[in-house]
Amino acid sequence: MSNDDPKTLVSTSWLMAHLKDPDLRLLDASWYLPDMARNGREEYNNAHIPGARFFDIDEVSDHRSELPHMVP
Repeated sequence: MSNDDPKTLVSTSWLMAHLKDPDLRLLDASWYLPDMARNGREEYNNAHIPGARFFDIDEVSDHRSELPHMVP
């Protein structure tokens, strides 16, 4: 699978060069399966890219759906 959209996927060198861009929006959407014994929010709180915000898929998902992580 290829992603040719530079607005959604960038290299680390591009990110470093544009980190202070006021229009840049970074989301850390780290999520792990329950049996992985990892916590995306805790890892974000311990260290993250400057300016990044944590995106919690469990918090924004539609809890009425029978399927996990469905976004309204």
